[in-house]
Order: sequence, then C-alpha cells, then structure tokens
Amino acid sequence: MAEKNSPSIVKLAILLMVICAVTSAILGGVNYITKDRIAEITAQKTADAYAEVLPTSGEYTEVAYTGDIATVDTVATCDEGTIVQMTVSGAQSMVTLVVGVDNDGAVTGVSIVDHGETPGLGALATEADWRAQFVGQTAGMGLTKKGGEIEALTGATITSQAVVDAANVAIEVAATMG
Repeated sequence: MAEKNSPSIVKLAILLMVICAVTSAILGGVNYITKDRIAEITAQKTADAYAEVLPTSGEYTEVAYTGDIATVDTVATCDEGTIVQMTVSGAQSMVTLVVGVDNDGAVTGVSIVDHGETPGLGALATEADWRAQFVGQTAGMGLTKKGGEIEALTGATITSQAVVDAANVAIEVAATMG
C-alpha cells in the first residue's frame, strides 16, 4: 500500500525539470561570458602554431581550399611556404594540428593545437622532441614499423599514424596551392 505523504511522480518530474533548466541556464550564462575569451585564446594558440611551424617575415594569407580532403580546416600561405590546419581522428579524440610545408615540399614543423588523447601516451605527440622528427620529411613518410623514418610513440601507434597521415596530407595540399 502506497504511503499518503510520498510525492507523486509528476511532482518529482517537475522538480527535476526545474533543476535541469536552472543548471542549463547557468552553463549557458558561463558559456556566453567566456566565449570571447576562449576565442581569443584559440586564435592566439593558432597564431603561435603558425609561427612555430613556418616562421615568416611577412604575413600569412588564408586561401580557399577547394579540394576534397575533409580533414583540412584552413590553408594559409606565406613567402616561405604553406600552412595546413586540419582536424584528424586520433586514438581517443579528434586532434587539431598545424603543419608547415616549405616551397620545396618538405615539412618545416608540426604543432598540435588541440587534442584529448590519453595522457602519457597519445598526448606525448605534443612533445617537441617527437614532433622534430617530421622536419625535413617529404611526401610518402611513414612510421618505422611500416618502413618509414618516423618513430611511433610507445603505446600510441594510432595517434602517431594520424599525425604522419596529416603531415602527408599537408604536403599534398601544399602541392596543389602552387
């Protein structure tokens, strides 16, 4: 037999809806307040990545990419070469990275802008020592376990392969830019 003082399911549902609405409003408000700052930080991280992978004395000019490679987000050129920003699938998350390619088709640098890879494994792709092995590489690079020259991160072959593939795509895209 049901107890007379117990709240009804309708009252509980309404209470839960009110709690959800208040929580959503608070989260929306925080997002609204912080969105400009987040955009500034993202823009600065991207500018820093551009300067790291392909330093220039001039300016980077964003150009329209009309190719069919879906992972390419942005292409920019400068006197020294081309920069390709893309978002690729890593082992645990999407990885946003920037690759610089000089006018001779060699990689000048790789920078990981954003990722959610596993700390201590795929996240090690952000380490400068690991990324340095891409500098000077040209089309067709691969991991050493597949006959290439890029040493994979221990325990993070999928992330390593994703970065290698992205660097190869950047070289391909740069070649189409002239």
